[in-house]
Amino acid sequence: MGKHSEPVKTPPKPVVTRDSGELSGVLIIRLIVAALLFAVAMIVKMPSFVKLVLLILAAAVAGYDVALDAVDAVERKEYFATPVLIIFVTVLSFIGYAWEGVAVIILFKVALALISYASEQTKKSARELLRYQDESTADRAAVLMEAENAGNTELVTEISSAASFVLMPLVVIALLYAILVPIISSLTFGESIHRALIMLVVATPLSVVTALPLSGIVGLGYSAQYGVLFNNARTMEKTAQVDTAIFDKNGVFSDSSPRLISAKSNVLDDKTFMDFVSHAVYYSEQPFAKVISAASDQEYRLDLISDFVDIPGSGVDLKIGGAHVTLATRELYASRGEAVPYEAANNNTIYYLMVSDKYIGKVVFSDDIHEEAADVIPELKEAGIEKCILLAEDGKDESERLGTSLNVDEVYAECDTDKKIRLIENLSSGRSEKVMYVYSSGIESHSACAVDFRVSTKGKYADALINPDDFENFPATVKLCGRVLQIIRENAVFAMLIKALLIFLAMIGRCSIWFAIFLDMAAALATILNTIRVTKDPLVDISKLPFMKHAPEDNEE
Repeated sequence: MGKHSEPVKTPPKPVVTRDSGELSGVLIIRLIVAALLFAVAMIVKMPSFVKLVLLILAAAVAGYDVALDAVDAVERKEYFATPVLIIFVTVLSFIGYAWEGVAVIILFKVALALISYASEQTKKSARELLRYQDESTADRAAVLMEAENAGNTELVTEISSAASFVLMPLVVIALLYAILVPIISSLTFGESIHRALIMLVVATPLSVVTALPLSGIVGLGYSAQYGVLFNNARTMEKTAQVDTAIFDKNGVFSDSSPRLISAKSNVLDDKTFMDFVSHAVYYSEQPFAKVISAASDQEYRLDLISDFVDIPGSGVDLKIGGAHVTLATRELYASRGEAVPYEAANNNTIYYLMVSDKYIGKVVFSDDIHEEAADVIPELKEAGIEKCILLAEDGKDESERLGTSLNVDEVYAECDTDKKIRLIENLSSGRSEKVMYVYSSGIESHSACAVDFRVSTKGKYADALINPDDFENFPATVKLCGRVLQIIRENAVFAMLIKALLIFLAMIGRCSIWFAIFLDMAAALATILNTIRVTKDPLVDISKLPFMKHAPEDNEE
């Protein structure tokens, strides 16, 4: 699977490096000890100095690693990193609000642990979605889901960057609030500093940066369950934004190569006729020609072949031993004003052989259209794709008949690889970010479209792979991409509204520091839990999927 060569933006990385909050035995012991010291200091009567010492010890036990991370961040000149702000708030809180400062550092560590646990459980649930998939698909999906920035979409990157960008002005506003408000109101400096510290706690972007990428990771696992492997969540986001789909016919709606049904001649015996036809298509790159060549085992007299012309979608024209030879569809002969015996095609493709303007025989191919693909186009339009275009290598009449049966909006016939590439470039010109290309083989680079889907189990240049057995799930997966993007937006709006509310409450004196960090981290947990809504509604009836035949039967006691 391949990726665009365009640079990929990355959001700010998590700011806690020594201890990301992973729940461990050591961390649990530290938090218990810190909580006990905090409780003793708050409940037991003792001299103020002793109480202060206990509170400092509680803060040090709970958050010494945060302090070390803050020192590292300052050395890197990252003065607005989350550890720096948390330690800054904790230290200043000891000026009149010591217990709140200790509560901040303890709650910060507890919140990190809970967020880390919830994140890991969410990722585990995403991996569980793959339990019935075949081993190869499950392994590849797991690798993609564990890749760095796998869950980051462009929207996540922009929101995370915006949160970091807004942080600096919020810090300045908090400082101005602490200094200026007491001058123009009856508020004391102690109270204004306290409120400013609350704003600083709320301004940290850690909760947003941690929670938002999980929707993309769950989306990657959920789509893989249905046979579609996206490179990353950014590809899912691009898919959700396209409104035009360009499809190859071969390998997508039909087999990559037609099936040879018969080769008959009223003039020549079967072997001689087949040998003649094989010479006629020797230099052709069309699918039907490759099938004929594969079925033939005779030795070629290439010195007899001259003036060869490949006519994509229609046949070939050449000379064999100086005689004019044409192997083509009825359409080509009709366009030249030539007649060949009529025979009902019955959804087959017939190529007629003429030698020196004399009819010799015919070759019949069956172009089996996949039954499961019949409803793909209508369902794609229900999923939000406005326009569907078909590229076919067959003649015009046959291609248009297929296009009508599939309900596509436009059909381009007689397409070889070069023509497909030109058409894709023209059709996506000026709006490539709104176009996706669905193909099976033949394109050895990324197309001009925003997203390339390959109907195959492998693909070097594709942005996503669709298992051919699961192609009917493609429209549902496109719909899933929109659902992932919607949930990311919902989570971002919710998290930002909570932060805005807390800042407002801090300004009017209706919020404490510990409550601010508690509610902000609770919002992060809520967004993580909301991520599971990606899998709320089944995309398709899972019991009918091909991989379910490998599913273990549940044993009932």
